[in-house]
Amino acid sequence: MKKYLATVALSAALAQPASAITFSKLTTIYVGAGAASNGSVIATTLHCSNVSGVSANVRFLFLGPSGTVQGDHTASIGHGFTYTISTQEVPVFVENFVFAPELVLNEGVVNVESTNSAVFCTAKVVDPSVFGAIGFTLPLVRVNPHPGTVE
Repeated sequence: MKKYLATVALSAALAQPASAITFSKLTTIYVGAGAASNGSVIATTLHCSNVSGVSANVRFLFLGPSGTVQGDHTASIGHGFTYTISTQEVPVFVENFVFAPELVLNEGVVNVESTNSAVFCTAKVVDPSVFGAIGFTLPLVRVNPHPGTVE
């Protein structure tokens, strides 16, 4: 019985969420290479969810292949909310922000910066001309990890 209770106690301790790191300023949390958008048949969409317990500022920075800023947007995302941003309107998603006029980006990079480590993002490159998820995942590399997670 003692072994069982010790196992249950250990499991409960491990299941507790790790404390989020609050950054004093916007800090890069993700970088993704291969972002693309051409105004008609290719767009990049990001979804970021905040599970920090507090609102977090999140910046989406799109860079061209030479490092020049092509698009920049900052938003405050409340706890429990998912924020969706696209380089152009994508019918399968309901975006919170769409760059206008459409952002043209070839072989670009997207940086996601946040004031909190408990913001988690995914990205994809999709065909915006159809209502469906035709496209591929854009791998994001976690730069400043959230404690207790492996991405």
